[in-house]
Amino acid sequence: MTFKQIVWKMAKVHYKKYIFYFLCNSLAVMFFFMFMTVYFNDQIVQVKESESIKYLLTVPGVALVVFTVFFIGYAHSVFMKRRRNEFGLFMTIGMSGRDISKLLLLENGVIAFFSIISGILAGTIFSRLFFLLLMNSVGLQAVPFHLNSEMFMYSIIIFLIVFTIAVGQSLFLTLRQNVIHSLKSDKVTESIKLKSPLIGGLGLAILIGSIVGLYYTYSDPAISGDYLLLWAMATFMGLYISLHQFTSFFIAFAKKNKPFYYRRLLFLANLDYKFKQLTSILMLVTAMIMVTILYSTITLFTYMLTEKEAIDSNPYDMAYIQTENKNNLNSEELYSIVDQKENPINERLLIPIYSYYEKHPYQDWINVYNFMSVDHFNQLTSSQMELEDKEFLYYINDELENEGDEGDQGISFSFPNIKGEETYTLKETIAERNINNLPDLYDFIIVSNSEFEQLNNKIDGFESNLHLINVANWKQSSNTVEELTGSFKNYNEKTPPNADIRTEHYSEEQLFQVASKVQSYDRNKSSNGISFFVTTFLSIIFFLGSFFLLYINLFSDIDKEKDRIKKLNNIGITTKEVKKMISREITTLFFMPTILGTAIALLYIIAMATDIGGVMKNPEIILHFFIVAGIYHCIQVGFYLYARKKMFSYLTGV
Repeated sequence: MTFKQIVWKMAKVHYKKYIFYFLCNSLAVMFFFMFMTVYFNDQIVQVKESESIKYLLTVPGVALVVFTVFFIGYAHSVFMKRRRNEFGLFMTIGMSGRDISKLLLLENGVIAFFSIISGILAGTIFSRLFFLLLMNSVGLQAVPFHLNSEMFMYSIIIFLIVFTIAVGQSLFLTLRQNVIHSLKSDKVTESIKLKSPLIGGLGLAILIGSIVGLYYTYSDPAISGDYLLLWAMATFMGLYISLHQFTSFFIAFAKKNKPFYYRRLLFLANLDYKFKQLTSILMLVTAMIMVTILYSTITLFTYMLTEKEAIDSNPYDMAYIQTENKNNLNSEELYSIVDQKENPINERLLIPIYSYYEKHPYQDWINVYNFMSVDHFNQLTSSQMELEDKEFLYYINDELENEGDEGDQGISFSFPNIKGEETYTLKETIAERNINNLPDLYDFIIVSNSEFEQLNNKIDGFESNLHLINVANWKQSSNTVEELTGSFKNYNEKTPPNADIRTEHYSEEQLFQVASKVQSYDRNKSSNGISFFVTTFLSIIFFLGSFFLLYINLFSDIDKEKDRIKKLNNIGITTKEVKKMISREITTLFFMPTILGTAIALLYIIAMATDIGGVMKNPEIILHFFIVAGIYHCIQVGFYLYARKKMFSYLTGV
């Protein structure tokens, strides 16, 4: 019998390990290809260029690369662990190191080839399915599913690089081992060199300290998320140390309660061994669960606030600036466009504004002074303010987060004046949003009616009218806004372009745009909807990845577990007791990373929410967290019950 025949016969007998290895590599290719169908989607690339979605994609992308490296490397190490005793046997019957190298390269080459084909095929099918389901669920039709060369190229290249490194490392280690060590490789137990409850406590302290540091960082608006990466690295370092020494830390306390400890001695000893051998995997799974729940919660919270953001940033359904030669439609033309029978105008305000632009003598910016009369201010804000000559109100068109941010009252201020400087006294500072987001209309100087009428003689500025319009149903005003914008564009093209200080920082199109609720809503819905879709898409990939990692953990050494169960049966431990012990171990390995990852995600959300006023001012974010975490845990329970049933079937035949 030739070497090839022997190898082929052994491969047929142990075909399950080849299928397992092939499926792991196919899954890795599938996960990465699914991510690439999102990352290189043409529509998402356009949004990515201008929105925060670039960061949203980059961080999970790096995490996915790390996961792929670890997943492929771990699957390969499990496969090779089962093969080393076979290689030792081949060496005893005369096979050389060169023959084993050829065999390894041939096997892995064939598996890699079919893994790429099956992974890309499965990735295409599931990506298409997820695109259809998720895009319909978030109401987006503007992101079509398509394939391009970059998706295939990056998926194949990254997989081959990781796969080649894993195979090369295994080949090097296999050829270095002698025959005896290879034959006994599946009989050797990995030693645990370090058991220190003190180090476990130190890891827990680092973990808690990183979250406390994150909280105080986000409490300071000046630095906010600048140190997020630093605290995240500290969190993962503390997490790794804590997981590695968790059972030693727990056992040290358990020993103080002798009855509790000795009733669970076998379970605790075996769990201690598994935790230390599987620290990297448990840490990776915990991190994936944490990132999945954290990102999903934040994105869901942002997506659900899409309408609120549009309303808050645009108090009126439509707003625009009109000057003598820009956006200057007469009332008849304006009403013919906006005042539709099915969606009529409910309210219209016209507020005269006088603006003075002053270029800073030493810096490259422009100071803008927007003047408004007190009567029009009262009309805008429904207030009853009164001003004497030489008094003014400072009005900020924004909701300030902290009281006292408006500035000091009772100060004097000298306005630019072509006849010299004229001093006015600040009576009060008011901060509330009443005007849509329009360029250079962030703050206003409110003066008496008589002073406002004299501004033309005092300051060389620009007159304009601020139009504020409400209609019956702003969500149905999209066509109206488009038509109004088109009419303004046609009108403005027929008038001379502005060539003054106002257009140095803003284009004419920006200065005379229509700021509307519906446009802001559609824009936010598109951006937040894509972010929500991307995060959900990545969460599904991360969830499946974390489950498969745990599943591989449980079943990679199933033969050793069978031997252990037989030995336990030989010393009198019943099948019922064995099932109870197995159930405890699986439950701990499945739900320890899940609970820990969920807890860390919750603490991160509480810390990061301080940047927007804290969770007490934004209770919806906690509600969204529990929704995401609840869904995640429900699905995890389903996978856990399946894995436990399979484990019982393999080990006890029940």
